[in-house]
Amino acid sequence: MKRSFIRTFAIIGSVAVAGLAVRTAAEGPEGDFGSFVAAQLRAHSGELFGFSHPLEKSALGPFDGPSTQALEVAQGLTVSLVSSAVEAAGDQIALWPDDDNPTHLFVCDEETSFPAVQRIDLSGPPNANATTIVTGLVSCDPVRRTPWGTIIVAEEAGATGGFYEILDPAGITTPINVTDRAAGTTSDPTHLVKRKAVGSLSFESFAIRADGTMIFGDELAPSGGNAGGGIYKFVPEFPYSGGGPITFLNQSPFASGTVYGLRVAAAGSSNWGQGAEIGKGQWRQVDLTGAGVVDANGNVILRVAQTLQRFTGYYRPEDMDIDPIAAANGVFRACWANTGRLSHAGGSIVENGAVYGEIMCLVEEPPSAAVPAPPTGTIPHVTRFIAGSQEAGMFDNVAFQPHTGNLVVLEDGPTSIVTPNGTELRGNDLWICLPDGADDDVQSDGCVRFASLRDTSAEPSGFIFLGSGESAFVHLQHRDVDNTNHRGSLMKISGFKVK
Repeated sequence: MKRSFIRTFAIIGSVAVAGLAVRTAAEGPEGDFGSFVAAQLRAHSGELFGFSHPLEKSALGPFDGPSTQALEVAQGLTVSLVSSAVEAAGDQIALWPDDDNPTHLFVCDEETSFPAVQRIDLSGPPNANATTIVTGLVSCDPVRRTPWGTIIVAEEAGATGGFYEILDPAGITTPINVTDRAAGTTSDPTHLVKRKAVGSLSFESFAIRADGTMIFGDELAPSGGNAGGGIYKFVPEFPYSGGGPITFLNQSPFASGTVYGLRVAAAGSSNWGQGAEIGKGQWRQVDLTGAGVVDANGNVILRVAQTLQRFTGYYRPEDMDIDPIAAANGVFRACWANTGRLSHAGGSIVENGAVYGEIMCLVEEPPSAAVPAPPTGTIPHVTRFIAGSQEAGMFDNVAFQPHTGNLVVLEDGPTSIVTPNGTELRGNDLWICLPDGADDDVQSDGCVRFASLRDTSAEPSGFIFLGSGESAFVHLQHRDVDNTNHRGSLMKISGFKVK
């Protein structure tokens, strides 16, 4: 048992025993055991999460003041402005050149093509520290730093979203333009190329291993009886073996490889399809000979492959992150958000969707002696880690906190709450959730709300921790109140105490 788990159980166990008499004597809806446990999570958040007094409710809006006041945070946490020079639609963030002492951030601009990717100089003034390095993409969303020293970005642009790799991103002085997205033509192919081998879909999630093997998903909702977005695995033809940053893009493991789709079903089982989305599965190689799978420009259209091969679908797979505690123990575990769909925010008396969202996790397990070696050498095992609710719904971004295994989950949902007394606006929230302990389930041991947006016209996006786990960067996406010309709000939240 991990020491962090032991500490958590000791805390919860002791307070549970001490408070049992009070709980059993309580009356009304707050007297049930679930409410008691939730109260203990809040009361002991200092020991469990590194801050005190988490927020009990979503912040009320609207709010159009300064960005440093637009985010309500738990006691002990502080908010500061990093950049107001970024585009207002900034989404995911990558740290450069490392997680511990970054000098720059790279961000995708989700709703603009000019710019599409920006570089933020952390030593520069917040109102003038953004430099455009890529233009011409559509709906750039995910961005990651690779183990071989490049930056990858991709488009959340439906079935034809592309995947691109950037060499020497810190040295780019003239914006590189993607002149033909379908063909992958760029104005500087030495520093920016499209990686057609990975495939095309609506990108938002990546979990990249040290050798270039990658898990990723398609941000697609189910529709008309058709499955939602699939989960895929890219296996490089020439894995990265270390030795420092690459010097030419043709040295990248993303230059060539094979793509596999996830089908949740045990080997030899016929029990797969709708309703089978958790459990052990198989990586099925994408059949490139299927009608329409490869287009005239050589792009692999993975949605067509999913339909033909019936890969397992999920409700809008979005951001994904790798569990650092599992990785330190030699286990590859990646967790992602299925956004779901709300028509109104949680607690509305006219909620028509009520698909709250969820967090799923995939562990790559070794094959057993009784099972033939699978195509990629591992067996994917999917579990449901967090189930959404009226209070915590429409999950989008996720980020593991270094050293603790706690998972941050951001909401991206509607903010209109229809109450018996009228309509009120409540902001989207930021949650932090414990790892699963030694109990009998496979789910988080509990979550608390540590921040909430007062600006109900905005949403949080791109949350990423520094290597210490004590601070994190986040966009307040769609804010345009501090200055003009559609500049955004890239913020830093500090004060997490990591034990």
